[in-house]
Amino acid sequence: MRWAYLPSALYMAFAAYVWIDFTHTARDGLANLGLLLATFPVAALGVVLTSALGQSGFVLIPSGMGYYTAHAIYFWPAAVLTAYLLYVVCSAPMWLWRRIIRSRQNRS
Repeated sequence: MRWAYLPSALYMAFAAYVWIDFTHTARDGLANLGLLLATFPVAALGVVLTSALGQSGFVLIPSGMGYYTAHAIYFWPAAVLTAYLLYVVCSAPMWLWRRIIRSRQNRS
């Protein structure tokens, strides 16, 4: 079960690298692309929400704040949520295996 934390921990290290890289790039759309690709599941949900609401800007990045502040408000919660989803996916096989073993033990 301890191994289920490893992909999430590695992902958070990758997210820290992506953020540092973002802060050292030019303020253009390509810098934003790196953040969105690193948090793909949340970004996909954001694209769907943006389209459904008919907005012109990405709805998960707030406007009216500083450039880095607005992106940090999107990126870090999205990175934590993505790491949690990765943990759930990686721990699901062990959880299912334990349920199968328990059900077979109860039948005996």
